Amino acid sequence: MDDIDKNLISILQKNGRTSLSDIGKKLGMSHVAVSKRLDKLVGSNLVQITAGVNTEYLDTKIFFMGLETENMEVAERIQEDYKNCPRLLMLAPVTGRYNIFAVMIAEDTWSLESIIGTCSIRTEPGVRRSESWFGNAPIYPQFIPLDLAPATTGSPISPCGRNCGTCKRYVANKCMGCPQTSVYRGKLWASPVKVKKRRKSKS
Repeated sequence: MDDIDKNLISILQKNGRTSLSDIGKKLGMSHVAVSKRLDKLVGSNLVQITAGVNTEYLDTKIFFMGLETENMEVAERIQEDYKNCPRLLMLAPVTGRYNIFAVMIAEDTWSLESIIGTCSIRTEPGVRRSESWFGNAPIYPQFIPLDLAPATTGSPISPCGRNCGTCKRYVANKCMGCPQTSVYRGKLWASPVKVKKRRKSKS
């Protein structure tokens, strides 16, 4: 990745809809050359072009969590179990007081409390201790990569293996449930799309 690639990425980060021609004018090259560079960056898995969501507009809650696990095996298991969690914005190995740091998102205070105490990474076996902080939408960055229409599991079971349908907090209307389950009742994430079958036309 050279300086031209870095400037190309910077332009797209400011506005992902910038045309190849406009990028070429700013970089002093043709749109064909820009296209080839961008294809190479994406193909090498160095860049992913995504849409960011303004979390302040969505009025979301952000949850930060530091975890200390008994060993690296526990940390690796948590990484695997939560890699598809729709609420997870970031999960990173760190050094110091904790060895895992996570950032999660919730649509309301009830769901946030569930993440903290009931269906959280911190309640996983092998977590020695944890510390949590929470607040409103981040000031920077204003836009974050949040998948608002994740693939559904087709059941009350979440990707991390918990059953939202039988959860006491969910039954007591104190949690919206996991966005990827069939029982999710919140409005931040999209409901599963129901594909209508087309009627066969009479020949």
